[in-house]
Formats: sequence, C-alpha cells, structure tokens
Amino acid sequence: MGAGVPLNLGKLLSARDDTSRAEAWEDLIREHSPLLLRVARSMGGGHDAAMDRYTFILEKLRQDDCRRLRVYTPDSRAKFTTWLVVVARRLALDQHRERYGRNRPTLDSENTASLRAVRHRLADSISVDLDADALSGPDQPSIDSVLTDAHRDSAVQAAIASLPARDRLLLALRFDDDLSAARIASLLKFPTPFHVYRRLTAIFGHLRAQLEAGGIQGTDV
Repeated sequence: MGAGVPLNLGKLLSARDDTSRAEAWEDLIREHSPLLLRVARSMGGGHDAAMDRYTFILEKLRQDDCRRLRVYTPDSRAKFTTWLVVVARRLALDQHRERYGRNRPTLDSENTASLRAVRHRLADSISVDLDADALSGPDQPSIDSVLTDAHRDSAVQAAIASLPARDRLLLALRFDDDLSAARIASLLKFPTPFHVYRRLTAIFGHLRAQLEAGGIQGTDV
C-alpha cells in the first residue's frame, strides 16, 4: 500500500486470502471501535440504538470487499481517523434515513441547511445579509437574484471544500447535525467547548477572507 496508509488498513486491503483478510479486519476494528462507537452514540438514542448504528457502520465498511475503505487516500491535512469519522457519520445518517426517512424533505440537497447556516454566520461576522432566500415580499425571486444566490452558494461551497478535513467535519457536526459544542469537543477531542467555539471563529475568519479575496464582499456576499 502507499505511504501514509495505516498499517492495519494496509494489511486488510492487501490481504490475499479469507483468513488473513478476517484477521486484518478484526485488528482494524479493534483499534478503531472506540472512535466508531463515539460516532454511533453522538447521534443520540439509547444503548440499543447506538449499537444498531455501530453494527450498521461496520457492515457498510466491510461491504463489497471494503469498498469504502479502499477509496481512502492519505492527506497531509487529515489523519485516517478524521476521515473515518466523516465516513462513519455519513453511514449513521444513512441508517437513520433508511429507518425514518429524511427529516428535511424540502431541501434541495443534503448540505443545504449547513450551507445556509454557514452563510448566515458569515453574514453576522461582516454585517451584511447573505441569504437571498430571506427576501421579504410576495413575489418570487428574480432570475438575477437566483443566479446571484447560486453564485454565493458556489463560492461558499468552494471555500468550505478547501478547508482541512477536520474543519469540514467540525462545520458539518455543528451546522448539519446541530450538535452542541460540548458533544463536538468530546467527539473531536477538543480540550473544552470553548476551544470548539474558538476554532469555529477562526474558520469563519478564514472563509470570510477567502471569499473577500475572490471578490465577494460587502452587499455582494
């Protein structure tokens, strides 16, 4: 396997027989079970719900000859464990949707709520209104306003995509999953909830600077 791939993952993905593959899988899960359990428990519910979620995550990670694990590519900005949290969280959300359906059926995309929340937070930090969807009045937005809004969303999405994986996960946990700072601190190993807020402030400062550097500032944001 390539440089930067964790040893247990490398053994699993390079195993050539069922016995060595099973042993490598057990080693990998033994090492990362505490992390996966924290993800399963972070979404609420009692012990049984968390264990069902954890089992679902394991099944999906092993499905199709560990297809999901095979797409991992070492990234100098993020550890394998950070990447694994992102994947596990998405799988936990998939399990919830399979059982209960989407709880935001009117949204155009999975990340719309998170995107809008990030845009509103950016608006607060630079004292302008980012959200064309919040325009008052009975008339529908004009084509120009829709295009402007799409441009804003695209710019914010691009800025978020450029963040390190840990920061993207932090935004998703806070604005997509609506987790408290205390729960995020526990999940991502921040010393205190205050450190979560401090990191969010730094992220928004970086995003704001990046958007302004791209010409999106003032009432054009």
